[in-house]
Amino acid sequence: MSTDRTAGGARTTVADPAWARPALLAGLPLVGAALGWGLSLVAEWITGLSWFPFQGLFELFTDLPETVRLIVALALGLVVGVLLALWAIHEMLTVTVGSARLELERGDYRRGVDRADTASVFVQDKQLVVLGHRRQELARVPFDLDRDELAAALRRHGYAWLPDGDPYADEFRRWVPGAEGLPKGADAVLKARGQALEKSKEDDLRELRDELAVLGVVVYDKDKKQYWRRSDPA
Repeated sequence: MSTDRTAGGARTTVADPAWARPALLAGLPLVGAALGWGLSLVAEWITGLSWFPFQGLFELFTDLPETVRLIVALALGLVVGVLLALWAIHEMLTVTVGSARLELERGDYRRGVDRADTASVFVQDKQLVVLGHRRQELARVPFDLDRDELAAALRRHGYAWLPDGDPYADEFRRWVPGAEGLPKGADAVLKARGQALEKSKEDDLRELRDELAVLGVVVYDKDKKQYWRRSDPA
């Protein structure tokens, strides 16, 4: 956690430790190369397993000279390790807490919420959630940072932190087609969102979540199932 001062006042950043990114960039390529080396040792054995997939690729690989085979395996493992490291760094969460605004950034997800619009913040089921004054969700993002650091940063800047999680957790119900109590149009959006959930289409899931928010519905996912509640019962 770090604090800096800008023209707009002090801001506190909660993120993974500074050593995490270089550790990933150094460690995962090495792990990948080691796995590639291991693959070169067992490739011939794999070609004897008729049930193992990609037999054609393994047969082509074993036809290479031993030295070339080792170089190819190490290079392939190294590249895969680098790609995994870049993806992991891209998916790291950064929470920037200011006296006037809360900003969340993870992968392609960007969301800024004014403190004046924020009623409370909590973590539930490894999800960071920001609630508005009408019980609506203003932001939701996977959370894997230090919870105590986040709580301290939020309190320092005047946000209401809920250590016990979602105050409306008991109101969520599992969605089934035609569920009673849904506002007009929400059932169709939930149906479309269920299809996106099955295919893990993250962009569609976020877009449809925002559509439900406009309709007054809060939704969260668990085990490929959708659970919902009304944001404002009135």
